[in-house]
Amino acid sequence: MRNILKGDFGQFKIKGGKRVRKGVAIIATGEGAAGNLPMDNTISFKENPIITILNKPENISKSSSFQEHMEAALKMFSWNMTNLVISVGDSDWTVYSFNGSYPTYEENEKFKDNILHCLIPKIAAPVRPPRLKDFEIREEAFDIEDEFHLPYAKDLVEGGKLLAKTNLYPTQKSIDDLNFRNSFYRWVGSIHLDKRTGMSYGFLARQLPVQLVKPKKANDLQTNDEIVKVNNKLYVRIVVNNEDLFWEVPDVWILTSRSGSDKTNLDLKNDIIKMGLVNGQWILETPKGVKMKDNYRPSFDSGVILAHAVANAIFASVLKYSKLEADFPWVLEKSGRALAHWHGYFCPEFVPDGYWIYGNNNPPVSCSSPQAAIYAFRGKEDAVLKSLSEGKEFLGDIQIEPQHGINVIYKSLRELANFLLSNPKISKLGDEYLKLY
Repeated sequence: MRNILKGDFGQFKIKGGKRVRKGVAIIATGEGAAGNLPMDNTISFKENPIITILNKPENISKSSSFQEHMEAALKMFSWNMTNLVISVGDSDWTVYSFNGSYPTYEENEKFKDNILHCLIPKIAAPVRPPRLKDFEIREEAFDIEDEFHLPYAKDLVEGGKLLAKTNLYPTQKSIDDLNFRNSFYRWVGSIHLDKRTGMSYGFLARQLPVQLVKPKKANDLQTNDEIVKVNNKLYVRIVVNNEDLFWEVPDVWILTSRSGSDKTNLDLKNDIIKMGLVNGQWILETPKGVKMKDNYRPSFDSGVILAHAVANAIFASVLKYSKLEADFPWVLEKSGRALAHWHGYFCPEFVPDGYWIYGNNNPPVSCSSPQAAIYAFRGKEDAVLKSLSEGKEFLGDIQIEPQHGINVIYKSLRELANFLLSNPKISKLGDEYLKLY
């Protein structure tokens, strides 16, 4: 276990010898010694999920706030170099993950079911932040202040300042403030986070307008496949009102904040990046005058953001084809769409008319996982098709991510902020409202 591997690992030497093989989850009890933590004996901190069982921190109780829970969780994550923490009290236990949630269960409350339905999904679909190498990088590729981009960039900046007043977006946490035991563990943590300098809760994004197109009839393509490529364009099969149709998967673009920035106090020229999904390729662009820097990283939730953007475009096309007077596709073509995520839920009685809620029955997978993106797309598909079958308006949607938060698709961030500020009971951080669904 003490052999030194040969190779260039910067200033750090990596221990060799036998390791737990890739893909095997490790469950540890109590705080281990530096140099012999589970992470020290794995192939990869990324490929070997680590679950650590610890005593509940003394300052945590049933009345603790979201911020108190998150402070305690980050201390346990960094000190123990673990992906998940099971925090055990005298009569209950809590699961902490990078989802920013803290589901707590009484000791004898359906113990096996809670292990199966709360803990196992987080192990099976762990947090894996998107890496820069997942994207095609284009530096200084667009003008943030031109006539096209500026209105959406301003909505990000001004909407963020309004959303700060809702208290739904806690202060970001610098990686430098976490209590790693030594510089080696800090380095490993940085590598796992793809060298991010900070962590924040939630995201704000502005999908840019999309030109919607009519579908192709399945008979014209003569295929039994669900997904097909024609002339370098990808099409997906969706049956609408008993018509077998193929819908083009359009290119989508989003303005959003770089990971770790203060999303409620953005610098217009330096904190906004542009993400795209073009023919299946993730693209990341910086504005003119801005080069890629060490702290320029895409959001943990990039996959979910892009999944919502693609689903918005496809199902707006479905609505436009089926209901020519539908508001959702008209807004998307004219002024895009706003996307927001925070670690809390809507009180059901305040959900706006015409907004569809879905996702509460999904497993509580970790943010940034492929499963989270799939649930975003499939949930919107089910909601739109249900709205058509029931003859009800589809104005927007609210995706519940159990033990994580919600993703809200709204007309603009300013309008969303003003709605939330109209009544403090509409949404709260934490899981208080989740049990109402």
